[in-house]
Amino acid sequence: MLIEYSKLIGLPIFNLESQSRAAELVGFFFDEKEAKVEAAIAKTAGFWGKMKFISAKEIVELSKSALIIRDEESLVEPKEMIRLNKKIKKRAKIIGEKVATKNGDFIGTVNDFVIESSSLLITRLYVKKLFDQRIIHASAIIKIEQKKITIKDKFEMTKPEVAPMNAKAEPA
Repeated sequence: MLIEYSKLIGLPIFNLESQSRAAELVGFFFDEKEAKVEAAIAKTAGFWGKMKFISAKEIVELSKSALIIRDEESLVEPKEMIRLNKKIKKRAKIIGEKVATKNGDFIGTVNDFVIESSSLLITRLYVKKLFDQRIIHASAIIKIEQKKITIKDKFEMTKPEVAPMNAKAEPA
């Protein structure tokens, strides 16, 4: 299932073993080369909720309504995932990152992206530049860095179809 990132943030995280709500989804860590989720970032329930990390291997299911994890031990303290803990402030957040070709041509800024729920791969980026909006397929991504996403110089890019404001949807 393809899910827009903007619809994932704030989703409840459920513990499969205890069938209870464990936390709330705050964000993700992405592999810079594969454009794949490495781990989820969660905030535990309660007023004084703590930040926790969830390895992608511990994610049972990601849907439009919830993220399901194996058990309570899937939620770990950031200090237990040393490499990711060091990367928390320097990680690419994807949203708001600038997109440029390998030659340095500025394409725009990411305003949303799509994740495939079973593979946890980014499938496309929604990029905006002033009044121009583009959809860039993940196959064009070369590298994801903090503040910059580099894509191939020659890539397929589509402009989303925009229906007039007074247009009515046709029944299927």
